Amino acid sequence: MTSMSSSTISARSEPSIWCKGPWLEGDSLGALRAISPESIVSALRLVQQGRIFDLGRVLEHGMPVPPFHGQYFALMQYTLDNGEEWHHQNLGRMTNGYSAQNLRVGMSDHTGTHIDQLNHVGVKQADGDFRLYGGRRNSSCVSSFGTTELGAEFMPPIVARGVLADVADFASRRILPEGYAISPEELDDALRKEGVDVRPGDIVFVRTGWGLKWSEPNVQLAGEPGLGVRCADWARKREIVAWGIDQFGTDPVPYEVEGLALPMHIEMLVESGIRLMENVYLEELAEERVYEFCVIVSPLKIRGGTGSPVRPLAIV
Repeated sequence: MTSMSSSTISARSEPSIWCKGPWLEGDSLGALRAISPESIVSALRLVQQGRIFDLGRVLEHGMPVPPFHGQYFALMQYTLDNGEEWHHQNLGRMTNGYSAQNLRVGMSDHTGTHIDQLNHVGVKQADGDFRLYGGRRNSSCVSSFGTTELGAEFMPPIVARGVLADVADFASRRILPEGYAISPEELDDALRKEGVDVRPGDIVFVRTGWGLKWSEPNVQLAGEPGLGVRCADWARKREIVAWGIDQFGTDPVPYEVEGLALPMHIEMLVESGIRLMENVYLEELAEERVYEFCVIVSPLKIRGGTGSPVRPLAIV
């Protein structure tokens, strides 16, 4: 992989060649266009046992969050004790002992288990502006309150067929090392060993084992294995709608090529409209050897959001 020349960057500004995947003028769905009523019914037919595997991480103080996104923060805003006084002052003196309490939460839209939206990543052009999915100029839609196009509110609930590629298990390793770049051949070999194919409209979940370091934030965030950039063409050819991976940034860190930061983010979000789900909990699926399932993901409708915390459910 070679570095981008200025001529390559300039060429990207032409919408006709901007995206490597199919796209439509003004499109906000990206690859999620492949999900249809028929594909949803087909995914739901995979449910035979009524078992649910929760693929979401618990949001809590001290969990791993990359510094770019800022730490998760939560604090009791009202307890039952001082909440009682608030109710007395604002709703009138109560005589039945009622009170309530709540938690105030502050976090990035890329905290914990989350899904990246198409406005999350852009590529700088020769004129200094950044281009988003579909060739949109970031300067024309960004504000202090998110973006007016491609925000998380445009992401629909996702119901699809999910498949698990347990690459760590196939490589006979408990955890892949940091900087390890998974190849398309390894994906194919892992899926072949599991007896699972990939179909258009699928979400492909990839286990690296890095999720086992979740309780060691400093170690987990120091680097990571991830999807090598050659997996981009693999995803496009198979017409998947999203990836799910058990680490924080999809791409391997350190990068495959020095200076070429997070190329899978560019290839998937900017050029193909394929979503990325990160920090997905895959250990239980792997232990139970569940490789095919119905998956339900419902992003929060955050206006202008560049992603959303999610709680993916795998159902068999």
